[in-house]
Amino acid sequence: MLDWLIVGGGAQGTALSLALTVRDGVPRHRLRVLDPHDAVLALWHKYTTNVGMRYLRSPGVHHLHYDPFSHRIFAQTKRGQPLLHSIPRFERPSLRFFNAYTDYLLERYDLAALRWCGRAIGLTRARDGWRVQTDDGAITARRVVLAISANESPHYPAWGRGVRGVEHIFAPDFRRDAIADGERVIVVGGGISAAQVALSLAGRCAVTLVMRHPRRVHHFDSDPCWVTPICLKDFHALDDPDARRAVIQSARNRGSMPPDIAQALADAIDRGRVRLREGQITRADSVAGGVRVTFSDGATSDAGRVICCTGFQTGRPGGDWLTAAIHAEGLPVAACGYPVIGRDLRWAHGLYVIGALAELEIGPVARNLIGGRLAAERLLHVVRASPAR
Repeated sequence: MLDWLIVGGGAQGTALSLALTVRDGVPRHRLRVLDPHDAVLALWHKYTTNVGMRYLRSPGVHHLHYDPFSHRIFAQTKRGQPLLHSIPRFERPSLRFFNAYTDYLLERYDLAALRWCGRAIGLTRARDGWRVQTDDGAITARRVVLAISANESPHYPAWGRGVRGVEHIFAPDFRRDAIADGERVIVVGGGISAAQVALSLAGRCAVTLVMRHPRRVHHFDSDPCWVTPICLKDFHALDDPDARRAVIQSARNRGSMPPDIAQALADAIDRGRVRLREGQITRADSVAGGVRVTFSDGATSDAGRVICCTGFQTGRPGGDWLTAAIHAEGLPVAACGYPVIGRDLRWAHGLYVIGALAELEIGPVARNLIGGRLAAERLLHVVRASPAR
């Protein structure tokens, strides 16, 4: 039996495996990370390539290592120094630098060796712990951390579901290299991903960006105070999970982009490289040569393809197997369906959550890299209080 099993090997699950084994002293042979993808951070690399990301939105101190300033040491190495490019003020790193530093951490701490490839399909209590059923057998552990996200559940607008030629930037079958030079492309979305896609395709495609609202410009997807007691003190004083959910929804800057992306987009529009159309699409139809979209004002527009950059589904991640476990094991959830947990992120004895599942405790940043670091700090106290090391 393992001491720790982390279900989900994305950025947060991988960062937690580093913190638990290197900082907190959990023996490597007593911890494993369960993830369905062969490569570490496979979805991260796929999605950032899909959108054409060049710089991260988060500050340079937000990365997979538990020491926020550790990346500065890497930046002085022969490997890191040539890639040290960032957006000023918040030191937002280039994607190339962030990926290089991440690769360095994976290699230095041999984090890939902690992984088991498999997909969770069930969760039940076991003697002295929990049993996670996978598509390749069962795993038992004294403590299970659910680090699952909604990153495999893209949200399609109702008008685009099932329509040939309407794609989603985060769909498993999306292929950026299938977009032909000169192709007419409609990009749908009002946030940073839509803007990045439009900018990265401008110049080689005829790009129209469709937004339902004027550009919303914010440096981050929530105020930085949400990683400090300035905002979290009042948040944690709320005993009602519904009240916390309302705060989270209000605090998130959905459908927004940072100033540098907004300026680049404005420049591309002024130069005719991107056409902007503000409006609501109400219908999409497959036609000869592609897709025809209809707007609420009755106007239509044709393109070779429509690329939806409309984020992920907002419901609780985990799907049917987690829903079944909630009912079978009596796990408490709020009206929104998300776990009701304590400060130690414990959902039940020996069962913990981080990432999206922990947002009623961690707050609006729970899904981000910094949210993973805050969660790892909470779990440090669990390790220190545990006799099993």
